Amino acid sequence: MELFKLKNKNLLPFRFKKLKSWKYFLSTDYGDWIVLKENEFRDLIEWKELDDNLKQLLISKNILRNTEEKPEDLLKRLAGRWLLRHWYLLRWPSLHIVVVTLACNQSCRYCHASAPWKGKEYHMSKEVAKKVVDVIFQTTSGDVTIEFQWWEPLMNWEVVKFIIEYARQKNRKLWLNLKFALVSNLTLMDEEKLKFLIDEDINISTSLDGPKDLHDWNRPWIGGSSYDKVVYWIEKINREYLKRWRNKRVGGIVTVTRKSLDRYKDIVDVYLSLWLQQIFVRPLNPYWFARRVWDKIWYTYREYLSFYKNLLNYISALKKKNINLIDVYSETILWFNLQSLQRVNYMEERSPCGAVLGQLAYNRNWEIYTCDEWRMLAAVWDKSFLVWKISLDKMSKEIWKEIILSFLTKVMVYSSLIDFIPWYSDNAISPFCWVCPIYSYIESWNIISKYKKEMRYHLQEDTIENLISKNN
Repeated sequence: MELFKLKNKNLLPFRFKKLKSWKYFLSTDYGDWIVLKENEFRDLIEWKELDDNLKQLLISKNILRNTEEKPEDLLKRLAGRWLLRHWYLLRWPSLHIVVVTLACNQSCRYCHASAPWKGKEYHMSKEVAKKVVDVIFQTTSGDVTIEFQWWEPLMNWEVVKFIIEYARQKNRKLWLNLKFALVSNLTLMDEEKLKFLIDEDINISTSLDGPKDLHDWNRPWIGGSSYDKVVYWIEKINREYLKRWRNKRVGGIVTVTRKSLDRYKDIVDVYLSLWLQQIFVRPLNPYWFARRVWDKIWYTYREYLSFYKNLLNYISALKKKNINLIDVYSETILWFNLQSLQRVNYMEERSPCGAVLGQLAYNRNWEIYTCDEWRMLAAVWDKSFLVWKISLDKMSKEIWKEIILSFLTKVMVYSSLIDFIPWYSDNAISPFCWVCPIYSYIESWNIISKYKKEMRYHLQEDTIENLISKNN
C-alpha cells in the first residue's frame, strides 16, 4: 500500500503482513508488534474512527503518533528504544569458542565437524592455550564466556583444565564476569574430570537425540552404546548438582534427522525421564561432512516444521498436566525476541550476527576465525574467513585492535545486518528473525541471504507466525 494514498497522517513507520488467519501482523523497528483484525487494520489505514482503547494501544506500540508529543521528543524516544533493542552492539565479544583438539571418538552421521583426525598432533598445546587466554582477556566486554567444543574437548583434557585454571588466575585482577561452558559427548568423562568441572562450576551440555535406537543410529560410537554412556553421565552430573544445591541441569541438544521425524513423543519422553528442564531442538545444517550421507538423513522444511509443531503441541499438552519441559528455541529465542524490548543475545540468531562483534573462534593452531562455523569451513577447504593468526611477537592488545578493525569484521556485519538485505528489510517479521552468512554461503555460494532458497528462512517465518497465531 503506497504511503501517498494513506489518509492517516499520524501513522509512524511500520511493516505489516497478512497472516494465514486473515489477521494482520504489524511490527516496528523497535520491537513493538500487534495483531489486528482485518477491519481494524483497514480502519487504521483509512483513518476511520477507532475505538479509544485500540487507539491508545496503537500509540503505545509506536504505530500511531501521540499528537501531544513534540517531534524532537518523539525522535529521541524512538532512538533510545532502538538502542535498547540492539543493546549488544555496544559490547565487544563475550563468547570465546576454544577448539582444543580436532580429534573426536565418534562419527555422528549428521556431523558437519566430523573429525578424521585422531592423533595428539591435532591437539592445542599449552603454549597456544596461554596466548589464546591472553587475547581473550583483552576484550572490552565485562562478560567473558569460554566455551570448549568441537570436536571432543575431553580428548585434550589437560589443556581444558589448564585454560580454566589460567583464566581464573588472570581474572583475580580483572574481576570480569567469567564463565565456562563445555559441550561434550561425555564418553570420556570420569570421576576426576567431573569433580573438577563441578568444583569450577562449569556449564555442561551434551547431545541426546532421543531413545536408545535413535540416538545410537545418529551418533555411533566404537566403544559401544553412546546412549548408555551419555545417559549415565547426565544422571550422575545432575545428582552432583543437587548434592551441591546448584540450580542447574545438563543442557540437552537434539539434532533432528529423517529418522527423528515421527519420534517427537519418544524424544520428549526421554528428556522427561532424565528430569531435564530444557530441550534444544535444531534442524540439520547442510555443512561439510554431513553432505556425504545427505540422502539418508535429510528432509524438506515442511517435514521438519510438521515434526516441530507436533513436538511443541505435545509439550503444551504435557504442561496442562503440570509436566513442564522448556523448548529453548521457541521459549527463549523466538518468544523472548517477541516479548522483550531487548533482542536476545544468541550469536547465530541476532542482527547483525555475533561473528566478531559477539564471538570469536580460536583454533588449536594459533588461528582466530569470525565464528566457529567459518573455522570448520577452513578445516575442509576455504580459509577466507581467517580473521587473524596469533603470533608470539605481537602483544595481545595489538592483535585485538586489528581483529576488530579488520575488513572481515565489516564484511560479517554488512552481510548479516538484516535491515539492508532485500526482502527482509520490508517484511514484518524481520525485527524478530536473522540470517547466517555461512548458511547462505553454503546454500548459494553468496554470503548475502537469498531467503526464498533457504530452509532456515521458511522455518523462521512459519515458526514465528505459529507462535503469534497461537497467542492471538
